[in-house]
Amino acid sequence: MIVHDILLQATTHPDPTPNWAIEQAASLSVSLAARLSLGVCKVHIPQATSWLANKLVNIDGIVAEENRKSSANADALGKSFGLHVPPELMGEIFAIDIRSSVSHSQFAVRARTYDLSIIPIYPYAAMEYFAEGLVFESGRPVLLMPELKSSALTFDRITIAWDGSRVAARALADAIPLAGMATSISVVQIVGDKDLSRAASAADAVRNLTLHGLKAEAIELPLEGGDAGETIQAFCQRHASNLLVMGAFGHSRAREFVLGGVTRTILDHPRLPVLLSH
Repeated sequence: MIVHDILLQATTHPDPTPNWAIEQAASLSVSLAARLSLGVCKVHIPQATSWLANKLVNIDGIVAEENRKSSANADALGKSFGLHVPPELMGEIFAIDIRSSVSHSQFAVRARTYDLSIIPIYPYAAMEYFAEGLVFESGRPVLLMPELKSSALTFDRITIAWDGSRVAARALADAIPLAGMATSISVVQIVGDKDLSRAASAADAVRNLTLHGLKAEAIELPLEGGDAGETIQAFCQRHASNLLVMGAFGHSRAREFVLGGVTRTILDHPRLPVLLSH
């Protein structure tokens, strides 16, 4: 199993996705010799329906200017992508017109036919809502990518969060195409968070990885401060991990996602690239 086809998500409003996201995604594309495509969520704000509001504050004029900026940002993102991605790895560039930066559904449909989607993590209010929607609706693994000190995105030290669940098994399988980059793989099982007596063990996961020609070790990690998400990220920092792999817990209720505690912690404050699977 190899990653051949990667999709990078970008947005145009209120601010465009920063250039570091394109640089880091291009670096991963080169490392994997995988095609990289760019999907731009082009925010288009609808015109006001209130005649009085438009007359008082010129809402239509404000909306038109914001939409002009959004279009200009989309063009700039496409040009930057063309400058950073090698021609032989250049995929498609497409735009999806959306009314809000939290609208993930159309993008999730496109993401279903790519091996991996990358969501850049940077300070804008809608990021976590878009990311969680993509994780649960695309049916494909999603890489949360924060800004790193170096634009070189490599995964030589991988930590896999393991609790023996269905979603953990899905994440393990989705990580194997990336694990070939690793010189160290830690399969970490947190002790004291939940009952693991009937779960598949971390040693079983290591056995599976070994049969794929990957060197891995099983580690039992005591729960710290009652927060499994913080515990696993602290482990990653101590061991200089550059990729965390985990399953995403959650279900849809009235079209809103109800997330497990660890998933929410990681989505809100990822300290390193995180591969999420559901």
